Amino acid sequence: MQRKYDMNLTDIVSLGIGSIVGAGIFALLGQVVLLSGNLAYLAFVISGVAALFSGYSYAKLAGAYPNSGGLTDYFHLAFKSPWIANGLTFIYVLTSAISISMMAKSFGIYASEFFDGLPPSPLWVNVFGGVLIVSLGVVNMLGAGDVGKIETLLVALKIGILVVLIAAAYFSSDEAYHFAKDSPHKLDFWRSIGITFFAYAGYGVITNASADVKNPAKTIAWGIFLTLAAVMALYLALTHVVLHYIPQNIFDKSPDTAIALVARQILGKTGYVLVSMAAFIAFITGTNATYFSIFRINKFLAEHGAMPKIYLVKFWQHGTYGNLLTISIILAATFLFDFSSIVNLSSAAFLVSYLGIFAADWKLRQTTKSSPWIILCGALLLIMIFIGFILSI
Repeated sequence: MQRKYDMNLTDIVSLGIGSIVGAGIFALLGQVVLLSGNLAYLAFVISGVAALFSGYSYAKLAGAYPNSGGLTDYFHLAFKSPWIANGLTFIYVLTSAISISMMAKSFGIYASEFFDGLPPSPLWVNVFGGVLIVSLGVVNMLGAGDVGKIETLLVALKIGILVVLIAAAYFSSDEAYHFAKDSPHKLDFWRSIGITFFAYAGYGVITNASADVKNPAKTIAWGIFLTLAAVMALYLALTHVVLHYIPQNIFDKSPDTAIALVARQILGKTGYVLVSMAAFIAFITGTNATYFSIFRINKFLAEHGAMPKIYLVKFWQHGTYGNLLTISIILAATFLFDFSSIVNLSSAAFLVSYLGIFAADWKLRQTTKSSPWIILCGALLLIMIFIGFILSI
């Protein structure tokens, strides 16, 4: 009996764009512009090229191992030493946990500014962020099922609002503004590249669909490349809107909600509300998906002795005491660190995780048929970004 394949290239690209365009761009665009000014375009291009290189290795791994569970499985296939494989997997889990903290902090910032009666103080930012962390942690302990069509609708709504904002900006008759920060410090620019690379996170989910497409080696590769190209174009357009359609004095007051501010500038109160709602959707769905992933990876690591056994001891419903510990650590990090520090931690951990993908592809290159030169060039570019980012902190 001929096998039925449930997904085609269009489905794969839709999945990829929906996974990438989310909390990252709502939270990070303002930080990037603040650091690099008009060179924000170049930062997104450089990090996008680095993402394309890592996408090549991701695609090769998915094509060679179409039934694999993604990044963590690639580590265990490539490295026979459980210390290395589990260590890289743990770094990935750490990256995901820190990203929840980043999304929660951003959610708190957006929520504080959205409700006019509440000042955007650290207290209210942490209160709103804490509510997001705890509530979605509890939801994942309940073992809530996949939201399916609702999730797809939310993704379409989120991206649709951003496209409307971009279109409105280009058809706006208002005078465009110009940022004064044309020549940022070199280290600030390198830091912005590291942050923008984090904004491309999410395309790895495409590889999880490799068993559901015909000719995965070709389809997954095209899916990743088309996804990253489309996302890069969207990010460059949003960067243009922020740089040219919002006065710098308004931007400087609240760079972390830049997209919402520019929406109010172009579309008025309605635009501000729509973009804020899109941001809330992004933070909620992104946090929920990340919890879903790390709870399962933590269980896998505990079963193989790489995490404490409390990740196997039932606490409540489908949750374990290890899940409770993870939620507590994320909550503490959100309360103790400011937004900039959390962004730095997220970006650095993410860069290390994706260096692991290059390492895995290098080890398995005889099977994946990857070009060693492409792997080396991609790894070298990512190492340069990582070093520049670390030096800039």
